Amino acid sequence: MNTDYGEKVYLPDFNSINNTDPATQRDRSTLTRTRLVGAFAKAEINFQEWLIFNLTGRNDWSSTLPVENRSYFYPSAGMTLNFTDIPALKGKFGPLNFGKIRASFAQVGNPAPAYKIRARLVSQTSTGGGFLFDFFGDNPSLKPENVQSIELGTELAFFNDRVTLDFAWYSKSIKDQIVTQRLSYGTGFIFGLLNGGELNTKGIEIQLGLTPVKRSDFRWSINANFTKYDTKVLNLPAEVSEYYDSDTWAYDNVRASAFAPADVLAARFNSPTNLFYDDLNSRGAGSATAIGGWSYLRNSKGDILIDPNTGFPLRNANFLPIGDRNPDFVIGLINEFRLFNQVNISFLLDIRKGGDIFNGNEMFLYRNGLSTRTLDRETPIVFKGVVKDGMEESATPTQNTKEIIPIADETYYTTVIQPEDFVERDINWVRLRDVTISYDLPMRWLGSQKVVKYASVFVNGTDLFLSTNYTGADPYVSTTSPATGGAGGFGMDFGKISLPRTFSAGLSVTF
Repeated sequence: MNTDYGEKVYLPDFNSINNTDPATQRDRSTLTRTRLVGAFAKAEINFQEWLIFNLTGRNDWSSTLPVENRSYFYPSAGMTLNFTDIPALKGKFGPLNFGKIRASFAQVGNPAPAYKIRARLVSQTSTGGGFLFDFFGDNPSLKPENVQSIELGTELAFFNDRVTLDFAWYSKSIKDQIVTQRLSYGTGFIFGLLNGGELNTKGIEIQLGLTPVKRSDFRWSINANFTKYDTKVLNLPAEVSEYYDSDTWAYDNVRASAFAPADVLAARFNSPTNLFYDDLNSRGAGSATAIGGWSYLRNSKGDILIDPNTGFPLRNANFLPIGDRNPDFVIGLINEFRLFNQVNISFLLDIRKGGDIFNGNEMFLYRNGLSTRTLDRETPIVFKGVVKDGMEESATPTQNTKEIIPIADETYYTTVIQPEDFVERDINWVRLRDVTISYDLPMRWLGSQKVVKYASVFVNGTDLFLSTNYTGADPYVSTTSPATGGAGGFGMDFGKISLPRTFSAGLSVTF
């Protein structure tokens, strides 16, 4: 790969390195070489098309791993049973005209990125030139990442496909996950690749198809997709409490995080109480989709602890989960109507139940006196909690009665109020994601020509309606783009605007 760099472009619209200040011009060539050798075998047993077994095995050798761990094997197995096609049972299932049961098991091995397991020298552009070590340090014991998945499912069709059902249960585990860990600068390096962290995702997916009306001049079909999943953190690399996506930082260090399980956090922070477990579990401990942020200091009963001198709540010095972005479930519901074999009307409803959202916009406005929640800033208030006076863990802790006036001390807004107050919990929505109306042009309008085979006109609208209990502009937010992949930064609302309502019209032609 060759890259060029130059500053001070002289002529607009002339994209050339020669069009820049010669004193700033630099070029660089990067050559990356890797070798991956694989051996693959597959066997299939097919019994009269109604019982099928598949077995595969693959062994890879990757140049990006240490020699002793360079070879890794991963198998897979699958079974499909089309029980309605069994000759002895055909026609004996009543309204069930098609039935399939499937099961699969698979492992996948993943190597490391290139040039990351041994410290390497890179050219230096500072005065004197020469070479120095790159950012990544050694890890000659790195092992390949292992992904293991299991899926069980069934496909059913009733009444000559008027009712269809596709159900799948799956479990996916990632072991020896290859992650980039920040190292102590005392090592002479900044980053290192580590094996660590084990995640497990379990979920179900259900797809239901219905055709309530099927006539020559009118057809109504429904397709509903139900998804429910949860990703648990079984352990994290290097015994850390949190692993976060640095591209998701919102406001006051709030970020998309993966936290260790509650018992690990409790042991690490010396708080082995049942309430600590329950509170952490409800806020995202052990979840790969947690919200990490600052929270209030509490006693073992869950009461917020109050500074006896100021009447302000105390902040917990530990960075902990304050929410979980993962929804309870999501549903996509498509209705489609076909009239007179020429008019199509379809709309998609996007439904979500549960999941937390950090409203960073509201927190920013609140801290700067711009939120409507600050209109009572001159009204005396008493924080609900118990005084941290040595009695906070007793059977009769001292209840806080100290009045404060928020406007009298600016630290109330800048440092006292914590991000956990701005996590909105159990957010639901119903969104009209898409509406399309199309009309197929009659073939006689196209005449006797043979170039155009089909033509239709359509109008389309997106995000036309939203009903939600979220107080911000739009609950469909993310601090990152879809290119981030995975859980990304969804559920983090800071500096974002709502999805636009769009309309379009067009002509579709097949030649």
